[in-house]
Amino acid sequence: MKHKYKYLAAFALNSFLLAGGFNVSAQTLQSTTPQATMMKIEFDNREDFAAWRVVNDGVMGGKSEGGILSKDGYMNFSGTINTNGGGFSSIRKWMEPGAFEDAQALTFKIRSDGRKYQVNLRTGARYWGRSVAYRADIPATPAGEWAEVSIKLTDLSPSVFGRNVKARAFDKSDVRILGIILADGQDGPFNLDIKEIKAP
Repeated sequence: MKHKYKYLAAFALNSFLLAGGFNVSAQTLQSTTPQATMMKIEFDNREDFAAWRVVNDGVMGGKSEGGILSKDGYMNFSGTINTNGGGFSSIRKWMEPGAFEDAQALTFKIRSDGRKYQVNLRTGARYWGRSVAYRADIPATPAGEWAEVSIKLTDLSPSVFGRNVKARAFDKSDVRILGIILADGQDGPFNLDIKEIKAP
């Protein structure tokens, strides 16, 4: 009797599956699969602007000045670089865990003054106890004109205090800080407007 019940149960299961089972179609499975999300920052609301912080070279005794302002749909990053000291000004924001996990590049919509700005991503990587910055130049754009530029994440190079180091490979799933820095070795005023940042 025991074997008979096993046979009947197996027969019933096979019949159920052949008849379509729970009728779980490929379309249903596709709809429940998590979709890749794109990191996108816009500056047409106060929340996006309020998440940013300024870090100038005063932290190491420098005299550069920089700050941010919320404008009509964009963020303005401006000030004056003084190379008699650290010689840099930067802005940054903390990122949600995994924000860059599906990203291949960083795209900016900016209006620049023509100076050499850099993007700066930080993970948990350290080099001799120092936080590693993975940097790349933001492509030059015509001064005073809105333009969209992109940087491949594979083009980022590890550095500490602006000097290239042999740190571990960039891990995009571990990005914790997104930043922009100006440290081009030139004294004088700077001005960068940022309308949008996304990571497609």
